[in-house]
Amino acid sequence: MAVNGIYIPGWEYNRLLADDPYKPRNSALPGALLWNGAAPLWMFEKVYCTKESLESEKFAAEEVGWATSRIFQQLADGRGRCGGILETVDWQTLNDPRDCLGRIHASLKADDSCQVRRWIDEGNDPALEQVNHTLLQPVAAAHHSIVAGSMGGLRHWLAPQGAPQHPTPEGRHEQIQRLLSLISAPIDNAQPNGLRLLRHPRDWDPGALARQEQAKERVETPFIRDLQAGEGDFEGANGFQPYLRNVATEKAVYQGVDAPLFSDWKNNLDRLLKLREAAEKHLWPNLHGEWLPALLENDPKTFKKFPHYVKDALRYSPIGELLNLTTTQVIGLASAAIGAAATYDPELQDVAAYVSAGGATAVVIDKIGERRMAPNAGPLAVFYQEAFRVFRH
Repeated sequence: MAVNGIYIPGWEYNRLLADDPYKPRNSALPGALLWNGAAPLWMFEKVYCTKESLESEKFAAEEVGWATSRIFQQLADGRGRCGGILETVDWQTLNDPRDCLGRIHASLKADDSCQVRRWIDEGNDPALEQVNHTLLQPVAAAHHSIVAGSMGGLRHWLAPQGAPQHPTPEGRHEQIQRLLSLISAPIDNAQPNGLRLLRHPRDWDPGALARQEQAKERVETPFIRDLQAGEGDFEGANGFQPYLRNVATEKAVYQGVDAPLFSDWKNNLDRLLKLREAAEKHLWPNLHGEWLPALLENDPKTFKKFPHYVKDALRYSPIGELLNLTTTQVIGLASAAIGAAATYDPELQDVAAYVSAGGATAVVIDKIGERRMAPNAGPLAVFYQEAFRVFRH
């Protein structure tokens, strides 16, 4: 079965602080997704999040005007040129994974080593991310999706305290995330921060950023632990509202950063949409229909071959379109395309010379076919070709 979606984690780990995993609790979406390449938004047809994550972002968009919150709202609502990309999942209406999720929740709560509230107080993001993945796995699977790696955490607000944090050993989930990063890495390298929907925080106006940090110390840092835990003044389905109303008292300060960020979004949205169009044609069929299902089934051949798919696709992206054409269609294009490819791959220089001298195009096709890469890397090569074209214009 195809795996065509990705689930963006929020603060679902705080559901271990309640007896009922389905009861609404505070959550939010990682703004860093928007300035760290935004790969989930173009690599997957479906992008999911927990209902409460989006609800808090919509309230923040209205009360505070945060650019990231306004963007998440547009990604869900499909305003303007942006169709609805982000979809919510209401845990209260879950059917298929309900029993499985309940068992996982009960097992984690019974584990004395699972100290969610302490980890929140310490800002121990790796431990909380691991809880999130375990808890979200059945929900994501029910939606034919994988769980995204976290792109933001408590360290955004406070320095970790207590025991030092140690990375967890790499499991299958981490291996798959690493392989998927091979697909996005060439896009990331096409320009700073990959698909630059928003400028990176290091490029924000230093004065505006300093003023925002001072405001954050006043209205966010003292309360963020309780907010993410969904406790104290921030308990309940709408626990985020008093927190955001307090943040809104500094709304004018945040606008110094948010105004240029939202301008970035308007200027770069077209790139996201064009990348999704290219991915729909040339990336999603193999990635969603073959590679991801095989990886999730622990197919050793796919784990071994996956890096070669990307390597071959990049090698042949200058001639990517040839790999998906008939021999007749190739004849008129072979000479120029092989010449371009030869600048990237010295092994093709003899082929380029042969074609330029009038050699048979069939030999070119044979040379490419010998590498046995067209069925898998061919469409991916065309995707990279189109993606790089997006960044050139």
